[in-house]
Amino acid sequence: TGSTDEDKPALIPFIPDASRRNGAAILVVPGGGCTTRAVDHEGFLVAQWLKDRGITSFVLRYRLRPLYTRTDWVKDGQRAMQYIRSHAEEYHISPDRVGAVGFSAGANLIADMTLNAIPAKRQAADALDHFATKPDFMILAYGSMKLPATVDSVTIATLPPTFMYGTAEDAGITKGMVEMYTRLFLADAPVEAHFFQNGVHGSGFAIGDPVLGEWPGLMHNWMAARGFLTDRPQVSFKGVVKLDGEPLLKGMIIFTSVDDHEAPPVIVYMNNTGTGELGRFTVARDQGPVEGKYRVEVRQDATRWTSNSRDPFMIKMMAKQRDGTLTEDEIKEWSAYDRKRHLSPSIDNQRVFSRQRPNEKQDYVVDI
Repeated sequence: TGSTDEDKPALIPFIPDASRRNGAAILVVPGGGCTTRAVDHEGFLVAQWLKDRGITSFVLRYRLRPLYTRTDWVKDGQRAMQYIRSHAEEYHISPDRVGAVGFSAGANLIADMTLNAIPAKRQAADALDHFATKPDFMILAYGSMKLPATVDSVTIATLPPTFMYGTAEDAGITKGMVEMYTRLFLADAPVEAHFFQNGVHGSGFAIGDPVLGEWPGLMHNWMAARGFLTDRPQVSFKGVVKLDGEPLLKGMIIFTSVDDHEAPPVIVYMNNTGTGELGRFTVARDQGPVEGKYRVEVRQDATRWTSNSRDPFMIKMMAKQRDGTLTEDEIKEWSAYDRKRHLSPSIDNQRVFSRQRPNEKQDYVVDI
């Protein structure tokens, strides 16, 4: 409706050095109540942080009220996603690893445009309409949107992987975020949330804050674990872990890529619940590694451990307790069983194994 910058949506790109870029891209949407844009601490500082870690980012200059309405700024976000994907080759990014991070009103904007995403229209006259508008992942910082009651769990489950950050001090905003998180969680949508105790609204990446400043790192770890920082596909895998020929009863296995620092790390917790083979584990594809060499570290938390879910007697008694059918005689029987169990500590510190045999000098590496 005019000719100033405020009438012209735009993208400001932050392009990593060729030696650092990993092919991921993020649309950065500053907040400001849709009446201003916090383009510094929620825009350029964020984009620079991402650029320094190899992620190509684009700060969105979207239109504001009262000059424009929700329809316009949501459209600006949608067109931005289409533009980024349509220029993927030029910017050396993967068109299927384009996410969005929004702050406050910017978070509302990207949630809104994601819920109301436009699919790719391959036959459209407009070249940008050949590309879909839904982000491959979204990061909501102290902002969200109220999902309408008419939106069912099937629709919510189709939302992309979501990372959320807020603080209890920012109570009004965080309440809405918790409601959205709950809807995502109940729909089994992939979501991770971190809510800190203290912190004012508008903290941005909180760069330099020893407490809140940890959240961008948590976000970066989440992106790595989800496979967004590499163009190599994740795979599912399974195996058995043993120490001195015996299954690892309680602990974890940590797999770290040898030659690709952007590859997702994989952590397997061994609790030996259920009825399967002791020491056996399975990792789903969306939590899995990429193909290649992985360094293995095994951490042992106990040398003697039996989960209740593996003890036939405990399974029977706990089922009766849940059903309310436990008799006095069975309580006595259970009590006698408890007194005979060996529940004293079995270890005085976590034990770490990073080589296949004690006298080897090289780390234990496996091919996945």
